Amino acid sequence: MPTIVDAAIELGLETVTLAQIARHLGVAQATLYRHVHNRDELMRLAAFQLLLQRRPATGNGEHWAAIAERYAESLFETLVAAPQVVTELHKGRLGPHLEIDILEEFLEAMQGQGFSLEDAAALFHSIGLLAVGAASGAIGLSASTRSGQSWAQAMRATLGERDRRELPLTREIVRRVPEDSLRVDWRRSLRALLAGVAAQRGEALPEIASDFTRAAAR
Repeated sequence: MPTIVDAAIELGLETVTLAQIARHLGVAQATLYRHVHNRDELMRLAAFQLLLQRRPATGNGEHWAAIAERYAESLFETLVAAPQVVTELHKGRLGPHLEIDILEEFLEAMQGQGFSLEDAAALFHSIGLLAVGAASGAIGLSASTRSGQSWAQAMRATLGERDRRELPLTREIVRRVPEDSLRVDWRRSLRALLAGVAAQRGEALPEIASDFTRAAAR
């Protein structure tokens, strides 16, 4: 089973087929059906493995925000690296299998930081919503660029079709905002979320809580 899932990840989840995996492994396609019923099940297993591989370590006396940020970054990077996981998520095919183990670890870590179970679960799901949305945007930007016209180019072309006196604010923000802003600015939204949680707890959020925000700040 791990070999089949590893092969699917190696070949690329977005377009891989069971026939391709069988050829890659040098086995008959019928052999694969002894382990997975169909491609949908394989996608679920691959998504599960990807997230488990990237799940962040918790504890070590870190500030709770560092743990939360690392979870967010792990989820974001996993989804951007495997867009098919987002597609399966949108189709409602992944179920709870992806999150229950990671949720348990997250809840345990947050309880150790004085969070109630309810507040820890709310933070977990808020981070998930933000990271999935940010990953979807980043995937869309990458797909647009691969198609031959980046998002910024498409926006400029569309604005060029309109009267120059129209949409002045949109024109200005398109001029100001870098094209890869979705890959960066979501972290600012995450920091705002964590700052709000810290304020509710009567705390001040550390300026930089984890390694990935240091990288983003450079």
